[in-house]
Amino acid sequence: MKPRKLLFLSFFLCALFSSAQDVGAATLVSQKRVTTANIGNSDITITYHSPSAQGRKIFGGIVPFDFVVDDKEYPWRAGANQRTTVEFTHDVEIEGQSLKAGSYGFVALVSKNEWTLIFSSGKTWGSFNYDPTNDALRITVPTETIAHQEWLSYEFANPRNESVDVELKWETTKVSFEVKTDALANTLADLENKEEKTSRDYQEYALTIVKQDSANVDEALKWIDKSIEAEATFYNKMAKAQLLLLKGDKKNGNTLKKEALDSAAGFNVYYYGLRPLLLQGDQKESYKILTKRLKEKPEEWQTYLAFGEYYLKLGDQEKATENFKISFEKSSDRWRNYARYLYLQNKLALEQMDK
Repeated sequence: MKPRKLLFLSFFLCALFSSAQDVGAATLVSQKRVTTANIGNSDITITYHSPSAQGRKIFGGIVPFDFVVDDKEYPWRAGANQRTTVEFTHDVEIEGQSLKAGSYGFVALVSKNEWTLIFSSGKTWGSFNYDPTNDALRITVPTETIAHQEWLSYEFANPRNESVDVELKWETTKVSFEVKTDALANTLADLENKEEKTSRDYQEYALTIVKQDSANVDEALKWIDKSIEAEATFYNKMAKAQLLLLKGDKKNGNTLKKEALDSAAGFNVYYYGLRPLLLQGDQKESYKILTKRLKEKPEEWQTYLAFGEYYLKLGDQEKATENFKISFEKSSDRWRNYARYLYLQNKLALEQMDK
């Protein structure tokens, strides 16, 4: 074949392949997009190409409704160019149905009032080579009418601690589905799969299994002992004390708690002292811890810092500012700017309240 003909064939094949990437859409301007959310210690990543409507009828037009011919389904690739993928780093539930962690091709069978969304374990590329034997999950969701949206988008909406809604929007149509996961189960799975565990890993594992079920306290104590064996810290000793108290061993629990507090550094008590107030709303317990520490170590500026945060939480700006001021005056060089910032910020807030 002559070089001129080879060159022409090369251009022809390139053009053919390019146009096949985004049949019926704006091939060259369908931008690649990646959107990610984190729920319950798990990442969700959607990778797609976003075509524009350009005045065309999309659904029921270039994306036909009910595209099934001779009993063969021809789903839409839910994007343009390459296949749309959805990846989950941990096991999830999609609209209440289980789906294992992994990366899935994402396609849709489009009808006027509802869509069937398909998560495929194979190399599905829309209508061209869809194989239903690769289906990992199918769900059916209703369509919603929205204001015109020129570019196709995937968005995360209504985020909660362990769930989020995924919304696909294009032209005047929206479909959505809920993704849920189990944060504690995800944490345990990550720790179990970690080859080289640290003292903190063992501690986290112990606390997680007892959060799952308080009956696991004996198992949790085994793991917290591994944590202390690897490296004894204020946090794992205090965690063991709390586990012993949970088990009903008040003598050893209180002894270890006192030992941990006696050896604690300033910020250890800062976090420990504020924890009851911030997490359980226990104002009296936080006050008790911080007051006791102040009597024992009045020079410790972090306790005044904690009291500043304590009074801010209670809405007492005057006492908060007073404690931040003492914290600044007693703070070390390393933290002096931080303490000064908090003092000046709250001093200004107090002055503005008095006006």
